[in-house]
Amino acid sequence: MILTNFLNLKLTITILAVLTLFTLSNCSKTTETETITHNNIKLNVRVLGIADMKINQSVKSKASNGSLGASQDPELISEKIVSFPSFDTQLSLRQADIDNRHSVGRSRISGRAATGGKRSAAMESGITYRLWIYDEDEALVSSTQLTADGPSEITLPGGETYSWHAVSYHNSDPIPDVDSNNPVLDVPENTDLLYASGIIEAPVQTSGKNLSVGIVFAHKYARIALELNTMGMFGNMNNVGLTISGAAGTKASINLKDGSLSNISSDPATISFDDFEDVDPLHTDRKIAYVYTAVESSMDLQVNINALDIQLGNGTNRVFSNLAENPAVFEFSFTPQIGASYTATMNFIESFLTVNSTKFARTNLYYHGGHNPYRFLPTNEHTDARNTYFSFRGVLPGQYGNSLTSGDPCALVYPEGTWRTPGFNNFMMIVPVFPIETYKIENGLGYFEYEDTQGTGAPYPSDKLRINFNGYGTAVTEMNGEIEIDLNDSYGRSANLWSTSSDGLGGLGVFYYHGASGLGDNINKEMIDYQGTGYVQTTFKNIRCIRVR
Repeated sequence: MILTNFLNLKLTITILAVLTLFTLSNCSKTTETETITHNNIKLNVRVLGIADMKINQSVKSKASNGSLGASQDPELISEKIVSFPSFDTQLSLRQADIDNRHSVGRSRISGRAATGGKRSAAMESGITYRLWIYDEDEALVSSTQLTADGPSEITLPGGETYSWHAVSYHNSDPIPDVDSNNPVLDVPENTDLLYASGIIEAPVQTSGKNLSVGIVFAHKYARIALELNTMGMFGNMNNVGLTISGAAGTKASINLKDGSLSNISSDPATISFDDFEDVDPLHTDRKIAYVYTAVESSMDLQVNINALDIQLGNGTNRVFSNLAENPAVFEFSFTPQIGASYTATMNFIESFLTVNSTKFARTNLYYHGGHNPYRFLPTNEHTDARNTYFSFRGVLPGQYGNSLTSGDPCALVYPEGTWRTPGFNNFMMIVPVFPIETYKIENGLGYFEYEDTQGTGAPYPSDKLRINFNGYGTAVTEMNGEIEIDLNDSYGRSANLWSTSSDGLGGLGVFYYHGASGLGDNINKEMIDYQGTGYVQTTFKNIRCIRVR
């Protein structure tokens, strides 16, 4: 009996011991699992940039009012020059003229930055963006506003897979949060919307380990840059009155989960002169403003210019007041693509004066140097300024042209290729058997004025082709490659304008326009001297450019 009780007690103790070990074992395992599951990781987030976009060579477009011919360059969609009574305008439409953009899909990230092999442009510091992170059950885990200045850190539970979505307005404005049950963000009007998304696989690891995510944003709108350019008028913009139509879709909503756009506005974009910024902060002759649109259908963008006020190099203003009643209308027709960038440029160009079908510039060429170096004089006043006298085919005043690489300074007037120096036949059109010029005197200096000129006057100095008797110069001394010239008492007594033509007899004779009181206008020939140096040693004369397109 005592033995039986002892055995039963021993069995009971054994069973209790086994149960205790089993319980302790289970408790230990449970505690260990919970510790690993809830270990936090540090997510280092860095903006890598904005992805490029390859140019689509099948861009759909059409030219209005006739095209001058499209370039084979896939970036150029259309280009033409349109004429108005007071000025002409070179219109061009290009894709990816300012920056290139690439659409970027979702990327999968596991402990490293993901760029998908795409090139990207750097994102400026101070640009804000918001990053949303969701778990596998699509529950919101984190919503944080960050900046592109450098890496940011977010703490997440490890051992899970997350999806992330980032949005930026490409500026420093705050990004509002969204309803976690309806992740749709209303985007402000005319905003450069950026979006990126991806997957984060956070492995089970010890506390304090870091995981890196690199964000490459993609543009969710098409961008249309409107450029106003008065370099071809050789002045800075004081004011440009304009209205635009045909550009809609500047406001929409974006679904964070898939990046889709909805609620796209049909209201037209509104742009004023105050929205334009200088392309070069040192000059105000190129200004640009942007329209951002979610529209991918055919667009007929129209820009009406109803005022134009520019300041010339001599400090005076040139105001085209006739535009108030008769605006200049410019049209750009194309089909934008989401993520692509377009530039619609309006290059304003001085109008010409026509005599016997030859289209002459209103004043002589001069070399300004630096920014926009080749220009036309702002007035018809006589001048003996050294930067208005050129050698035969020389591209810089006070320097000889090279016989092997001779150039044409008129072709360098902005926009390049619009003007050129006249040839022999061009001057023959204004040197008829019966002269039609009138000799006049201003401040004791002579000039010819062609009475049958066709062209507009105000706000230009005159509606007549005027050729001043500025004389010609001969080389006196040369220092450091700069030639000093002497006008030999010819100033005020004769007009001398280079052509590009030689006599064909070894090129030793070159032609120029000559005018003088009592002699009328004619074409003379000057013998030149190469002297085996390759440089064409000639006198120095004025140049009056002609329009070629």
